[in-house]
Amino acid sequence: MNRPKAGAVRRPSAVPKPSAHPPPGDFIALGSKGQSGEGKAAVTLLKTAPPGLPSERKREAAAALAGPAGLTGLTKRPKLSSTPPLSALGRLAEAAVAEKRAISPSIKEPSVIPIEVVPTVLLDEIEAAEAEGNDDRIEGVLCGAVKQLKMNRAKPDTTLYLSLMYLAKIKPNIFATEGVIEALCSLLRRDASINFKAKGNSLVSVLACNLLMAAYEEDENWPEIFVKVYIEDSLGERIWVDSPHCKTFVDNIQTAFNTKMPPKSMLLHGEVGRSGGDLSAGSSPHPSMTEEEDSQSELLIAEEKMSPEQEGQLMPRYDDLAESVEEYVLDMLRDQLNRRQPMDNVSRNLLRLLTATCGYKEVRQMAVQRLEMWLQNPKLTKPAQDLLMSVCMNCNTHSSEDMEVISNLIKIRLKPKVLLNHYMLCIRELLNAHRDNLGTTIKFVIFNELSNARNPNNMQILYTVLQHSSEQAPKYLAMVFQDLLTTKDDYLRASRALLREIIKQTKHEINFQAFCLGLMQERKEAQYAEMEFKERFVIHITDLLAVSMMLGITAQVKEAGIAWDKGEKKNLEVLRSFQNQIAAIQRDAVWWLHTVVPSISKLAPKDYVHCLHKVLFTEQPETYYKWDNWPPESDRNFFLRLCSEVPILEDTLMRILVIGLSRDLPLGPADAMELADHLVKRAAAVQADDVEVLRVERIQLIDAVLNLCTYHHPENIQLPPGYQPPNLAISTLYWKAWPLLLVVAAFNPENIGLAAWEDYPSLKMLMEMVMTNNYAYPQCTLTDEETRTEMINRELQISQREKQEILAFEGHLAAASTKQTITESSSLLLSQLTSLDPQGPPRRPPPHVLEQVKSLNQSLRLGHLLCRSRHPDFLLNIIQRQASSQSMPWLADLVQSSEGSLDVLPVQCLCEFLLHDAADESTSGEEEEEGESKEQRAKKRQRQQKQRQLLGRLQDLLLGPKADEQTTCEVLDYFLRRLSSSQVASRVLAMKGLSLVLSEGGLRDGEEKDHPMEEDSGDSELLQGYQWLLRDLPRLPLFDSVRATTAVALQQAIHMETDPQTISAYLVYLSQHAPVEDQAQHNDLALDVARLIVERSTIMSHLFSKLSYSAESDAVLVALLSIFSRYIKRMRQSKEGEEVYSWSESQDQVFLRWTSGETATMHILVVHAMVILLTLGPPQAGDSDFYTLLDIWFPEKKPLPTAFLVDTSEEALLLPDWLKLRMIRSEVPRLVDAALQDLEPQQLLLFVQSFGIPVSSMSKLLQYLDQAVSHDPQTLEQNIMDKNYMAHLVEVQHERGATGGQTFHSLLTASLPARRDSAETARSKSSPDNSQGQSRIRALSQVRVLGPEDDLAGIFLQLFPLNPDPRWQNSNLRPLALSLQQALGQELARVRQGNAQVTGITARLLQAVAALMNSPHSGALVMAMHRNHFISCPLMRQLYQYQRCMPQDTAFSSLFFKVLMQMLQWLENPAVEDGPLRAQLKAFAVQYSSRHRISDVRGGFLHLTEALTFRRDPDLISSTVRAIIATLKSGEKCNVEPELISKVLQGLIETHSPYLEELLTVLFSATVETTARFPAMKPIAVVSSLLLQDKEETPVKKELDSCSTEAAWLGPSSGLLNDWLEMLDPEVISSCPDLQQKLLFSWNKAGSQVPSFRPYLLALLTHQSSWTTLHQCIRLLLCRNREQRFDPTASLDFLWACIHIPRIWQGRDQRTPQKRREEFVLHLKASELISMVELILAEAETRYENTEEASCTLIQSRLPLLLSCSHGDLETIKKVTEYLTSCIQQWGSSSYRGISCLFMP
Repeated sequence: MNRPKAGAVRRPSAVPKPSAHPPPGDFIALGSKGQSGEGKAAVTLLKTAPPGLPSERKREAAAALAGPAGLTGLTKRPKLSSTPPLSALGRLAEAAVAEKRAISPSIKEPSVIPIEVVPTVLLDEIEAAEAEGNDDRIEGVLCGAVKQLKMNRAKPDTTLYLSLMYLAKIKPNIFATEGVIEALCSLLRRDASINFKAKGNSLVSVLACNLLMAAYEEDENWPEIFVKVYIEDSLGERIWVDSPHCKTFVDNIQTAFNTKMPPKSMLLHGEVGRSGGDLSAGSSPHPSMTEEEDSQSELLIAEEKMSPEQEGQLMPRYDDLAESVEEYVLDMLRDQLNRRQPMDNVSRNLLRLLTATCGYKEVRQMAVQRLEMWLQNPKLTKPAQDLLMSVCMNCNTHSSEDMEVISNLIKIRLKPKVLLNHYMLCIRELLNAHRDNLGTTIKFVIFNELSNARNPNNMQILYTVLQHSSEQAPKYLAMVFQDLLTTKDDYLRASRALLREIIKQTKHEINFQAFCLGLMQERKEAQYAEMEFKERFVIHITDLLAVSMMLGITAQVKEAGIAWDKGEKKNLEVLRSFQNQIAAIQRDAVWWLHTVVPSISKLAPKDYVHCLHKVLFTEQPETYYKWDNWPPESDRNFFLRLCSEVPILEDTLMRILVIGLSRDLPLGPADAMELADHLVKRAAAVQADDVEVLRVERIQLIDAVLNLCTYHHPENIQLPPGYQPPNLAISTLYWKAWPLLLVVAAFNPENIGLAAWEDYPSLKMLMEMVMTNNYAYPQCTLTDEETRTEMINRELQISQREKQEILAFEGHLAAASTKQTITESSSLLLSQLTSLDPQGPPRRPPPHVLEQVKSLNQSLRLGHLLCRSRHPDFLLNIIQRQASSQSMPWLADLVQSSEGSLDVLPVQCLCEFLLHDAADESTSGEEEEEGESKEQRAKKRQRQQKQRQLLGRLQDLLLGPKADEQTTCEVLDYFLRRLSSSQVASRVLAMKGLSLVLSEGGLRDGEEKDHPMEEDSGDSELLQGYQWLLRDLPRLPLFDSVRATTAVALQQAIHMETDPQTISAYLVYLSQHAPVEDQAQHNDLALDVARLIVERSTIMSHLFSKLSYSAESDAVLVALLSIFSRYIKRMRQSKEGEEVYSWSESQDQVFLRWTSGETATMHILVVHAMVILLTLGPPQAGDSDFYTLLDIWFPEKKPLPTAFLVDTSEEALLLPDWLKLRMIRSEVPRLVDAALQDLEPQQLLLFVQSFGIPVSSMSKLLQYLDQAVSHDPQTLEQNIMDKNYMAHLVEVQHERGATGGQTFHSLLTASLPARRDSAETARSKSSPDNSQGQSRIRALSQVRVLGPEDDLAGIFLQLFPLNPDPRWQNSNLRPLALSLQQALGQELARVRQGNAQVTGITARLLQAVAALMNSPHSGALVMAMHRNHFISCPLMRQLYQYQRCMPQDTAFSSLFFKVLMQMLQWLENPAVEDGPLRAQLKAFAVQYSSRHRISDVRGGFLHLTEALTFRRDPDLISSTVRAIIATLKSGEKCNVEPELISKVLQGLIETHSPYLEELLTVLFSATVETTARFPAMKPIAVVSSLLLQDKEETPVKKELDSCSTEAAWLGPSSGLLNDWLEMLDPEVISSCPDLQQKLLFSWNKAGSQVPSFRPYLLALLTHQSSWTTLHQCIRLLLCRNREQRFDPTASLDFLWACIHIPRIWQGRDQRTPQKRREEFVLHLKASELISMVELILAEAETRYENTEEASCTLIQSRLPLLLSCSHGDLETIKKVTEYLTSCIQQWGSSSYRGISCLFMP
């Protein structure tokens, strides 16, 4: 801030007045203003000069002190060794001179009359004067204090300076008057009366600096006097300028110079830390200092250390006085520098002042001209080095003055290494100072190097520059070379020499690519546009490019190249890096010739082609060294070869082709094709595994090459109208293009090769030729004779049509020009052109082209590259394409020709060769060899030898020590895929190949592997022809890696294979080795085998024929039973929630539930397959799996499992009729009984008429028919179509030996009365089973012992009948109840005695009851138990006692608690009377919850959910909640999902549980700390969803009860949840944005009440959120395309609050001025303003639907918000007005919305 006048206005005191000042001498903590002083000397001020001083001496002294620079004479301390010390007389004379001078012209003497007071009453005097308002008195007292300090510099009074420090701390404004400032500034000058030897006490000066700093700390504009005293002390003693305790004051003064000071690490002079000037060499205290003075200094240091936070603030202080300060400083410096004194007599302090003022460009100019001399002066070296650094760091304007400074800096010559190193460091800082300094520096260095007065340090400067800016420096260096080449004189030779010297001196540390790219940049300056020798410029740049590329050959590159020539692989990284560098430069050079050079000058064709060839190193060798004979003769050829044998980049090749296609550039298509062909072959010859020599990504290269071949007729010839000339190509170019593309395709098979293979038949033909090494036409891969003949005929037709088209075309051309008739003999084009149809049928190549392709294949190994490609796999494609034919001679030749290099060929190729050899042997058989010649027998032996070699190779890949996972998988996968082929021959060959490859392993492994097989050779001995599968394949070293693929292949093969024995082997293998670790793999295996069993009935009947038994079929049955036994066990163990199937297959999945409680989900075919296997009966060997499956699916005396459809949850038909028929036909009685259960009459009749049913099954069928007759004869009789046939059928079955059916037979043959008699007869002849049943019923009246086979669920239903008959006597139930109670009591007694042998009847009974409670009849059963409480209560008590005795059985306890809850749910019904059972169950539940410790938190939550759902008993709920809290506090992990937590919390809120807060505290702390599965944001989601649910339910509750609010549901819990939300997420909306946005802004329907917590949450959001969060909320609310609708009132209130957030206005002036301009805080776009208008209209519409006045008032209340967001922008307001107008037009002025729009201004 700016003061109008320091003496007139005084700042108010910042603190209240103290009641009394402290006594003098005591220590007071005052802050950081006091500083430490150094040695002090008590010197008496001399008032008058001695009379004996000569007049000349006086005049000299007066003249020396007359100007502002007069003080500098005192700063130079003479050396004691050379100059004798001044005498006492001399000192007195200088003191007199100082007194006569009175005061420096730069500082006025204080104009205020000082009032001296005793230091002890200074504070009282100041306070008294301030109370009186006497500012003059205050000023005088302070000036008096300053005077006392001045009088006692050597030993200032402690009380005095402490009082001043205290005043500066509490009342700094009293020092900011003109008089006090003048007085304090007088203290900052050195008193000339003090002798030179005394170092002087700097305490007074330090005090004055800090007093001034305190007074002016908050001022932005400081007086100029501070700069003047700073200059004086800088040039003089530097008493306080260098003092660290005055650093803040000094730094603020130095802001006037805008100097960027070097950091302390770069400053070299050692006196920075001293507080005094350079008169003293050390910092030890003066001997004359007393201990008291030392303590004063230490006291000030302690003051400074105790309050470091009150250091002054650094800011620009002289912005308004910048010009005058600069003028003053420059005048002072010019005066000092222009004085008549030797240059080496310059004070070091002057250099330091120059260092501090280098922010002025004039200072930099003055300093740089003398720097070299100062640097060489040993006395000034260190400050001169600092000055050099400051000049470089502040040279940041790049003005003409700074450019002159840089020029002078470059000319400085330094020899000492220390100076040179510092000079290079300064050069780095110079480059950092301004981005344009880099180019200027390089330019000046190069021009200086080429001048006569060259600096020997130029190369080192360039080295430093290149190291500093490795990317930009080469570009600027290139620009300088460009400038050199634009001159009239020919600088090429000098440029070459200079470039070589630079590269040599900089040790090749230059980015050659960046340098060359810089040489090729287009320049727009005038000198380039008006350049006279443009053609010469381009040619010279080209030469420099070639030189630069050769200069990149370092000694390491040269060594690596020589080693490579010798076949040694040494330093290959260096060589590859060089090659890639040359390739990149050539790419840039071709770009330059293509795009930049045509814009510079139109070169002659010869020169253009010369430049192109020169940069590509295809020009004559002498053109590279003719200027200066470099490279030397010994290295020329080697250098040229190194630069030419490099990769070619894709862009280079493409641009050459484009240049050839361009009509504006002088390179013709033929020359371009020739050059491209040469470059491609040259790059291909450099191929190596560690470098990509010919990488091409763009497919367009093929079209570009082919376009070069196109023939274009002369443009001046007019063809007949309507005639379309044919697409023709120049033959020589056309047949040069295909070999070129062949090379490119071989090096890029994945893109170019693939495109050629698929779209270009001619190129594909050439690829097949080089792959098969057969160059005949048609290619040998066409083995079908018809296809070959067709291809030859088509070629003849195409050739004939081509000839006619060319003749016709040439005839039209001749008719338009020479008018002569063209025939075949006179045609000129016929031999030169060919049809251009690259994607058409392949053409016959000329013989010389085939020879060329053959030569290329031999030299470049193109076929090897194509065969090696696996993606795409061309060789495999050929093999698979030829798989149908039996003859592939080229494949044999390919394998034969790959001498010792079988690795090159894919394993699929070797496998195919092996298969076809096997096929040839099988077809030829044991033919006689007599008719064969010796050559044929030799070839055959050679072929057999190759086959053995190949077989050995494959076996080595599988069984050898180097076998790896990939090759093993590839070999086996090739054979295994063919096992599921639809052709029998292919499957047989695949099995033969597998047996060849795998069986040899068993022979070569020796006898050790034969012994283990003897132990488990049961299955494998039965299937001798499949030992390769059952024995050898599992022995593979890497069998685990192929287990999965083998199993999948065999699972597919069993659906295609037709040989039962082969299928048997596959099934046995799958049962033993199929991987079933993964659930999906297990599902697939079971389903595939099930499909075989169910769908391939012919194979199954052949495998398991009832007519004959075989050990193989028995082994297969055991294998199948094993597969399904493992599967069903696994599925029954899987949890109910696990997803074991994909949703796409859900229509075929069934959910199974057994009466024992197990569940499973599986495919229905798998179920049917297992039942079919059971119908086959048990195998003779190993029937355990059979009975396991039988007990699972058809348990004895237990109901069958129930099945439900997964997709619809309907009950599924587990056993369809066709399956029941198979079950009836089986020999397994349990299956027959299960099939006959619950059959309808029509099903019984259908099954009786079926064939193949055993006699025993038929007897049971007839007995069921008899029961049907007695149960419902009418229905049965209606379903009988032919009674005579049916009666005869029954008689036939009786003849077979079947029993039963007499009642059914009598129904068929007699009338109704007779039928009753026959029924009596049949009853008398009933089987013994019936009599046993009757005896069992009679035995129920006696107490009997229950066994494990008894049906407890049936007994329970007998005890508590669902539909009781009033005639039934309760006494009949007593024996059954007693027997059940007796069994339970006996087991309970054994448990209490510790007997481990428990029958388990209690658990079985509880499971039965639980199953009944889950049935639809649970309610009726509970009511029956309620009625028969005399039976139910003892039973439930026994179950409870068992649960108490077996607390470790958690499953029993959990099930018992669940049954209790389900029963209490029914008994809690108000319609049910209270009874003993209800009271007993309630007591059990409470005792269970209080005593049973919940070990699993999730289980506890489930119990609590059941308690809250089924019944709302407070005691039960409270005990469960306490148990959960105790479990969580014990450290148990919280593994509960958020949905369950939310459900429990909701129930606790509804029941007003007092434990809600405690549960939340424990739950959320445990959640955050103990489990990673439940991250910290989940509690926020739970709390938010609870609040949101309350918000959504409030309107509904309001409709039901008008006086209810959300407190009716949440009650006091609303505040609790709000507090938790604030604690978990202080920003309210950052953790779960979607939920919390709904909580804060979701739309409330009309008439609904706003949630009470919303304003509080909005306030939290506004005050506690970060700016980022607030911005996101504002964008969300004002987004026009948002999906959800927000509450307009809440949204607008939030936007208003955002404008008035107190944080925005912090630091502003709280007193609002009268003419205040309103600040726009919220900056919105037009679309966002329109969204705000929509919110305003929506608010008015929802709150006041029918009253226009209230709506208008509401809209007008929102208008200030809208206007404050529009910022007065007329364009934005116009868009809003247009939107309102469109709304009125759309809705009309009569509608409510339209009226609301009219209210908007």
